[in-house]
Parts: sequence; C-alpha cells; structure tokens
Amino acid sequence: MKVTFTDDFTAERVTALLATFAAVLVAVLAMKAHFGIGDTAGAAFFSYAATVGAIAWKVPLQLGRVVIATGKGALITGVVAVIVLIGLWRSVKGL
Repeated sequence: MKVTFTDDFTAERVTALLATFAAVLVAVLAMKAHFGIGDTAGAAFFSYAATVGAIAWKVPLQLGRVVIATGKGALITGVVAVIVLIGLWRSVKGL
C-alpha cells in the first residue's frame, strides 16, 4: 500500500487546523481589545469549540481524533517555539 501526500489530510486534521487557527485569531484580537486573561482564554476556547461544532454539524467527524490532532500540533509547535527561543536567547547572550 502506497501512502500519498493527500492521505495525511483527513477531515479531522483539517478541522483541528482550522479550529486552532480560529482560536488563536480570536485570542489575539481579545488581547488587542484589552480583555482579561480569563476572558481571552474563554473566548479562544469558545471559538475552538464553536468551529469544531459547526464543521461536525455538516461533516461526520470522530471528535476524539480532532482533539488528538490538535494536541499533536500544539505539542510540535511548542517544541519548535522553545528551540527557536533558546537559539534567540543564546544569540542575544553572545552579544
């Protein structure tokens, strides 16, 4: 069985990507509007849940796989961010 590039793009992974992007966008806009940290987190979570719910309304999804895909993406992004910040700190410290 040959795995192609399009096999990686399941409906759950695309939904996780769109929901995470919407949540981050809402959180950034809430911070720019000077919301509190609780209000910002609540708005981001509500945006994530509403996006997943709206897509799941039209497309049959396995919601557990959406959450797993979101967690994997967040973990990978966090590791990459830490590596970049460590490199940035070392470069600034060397000056």
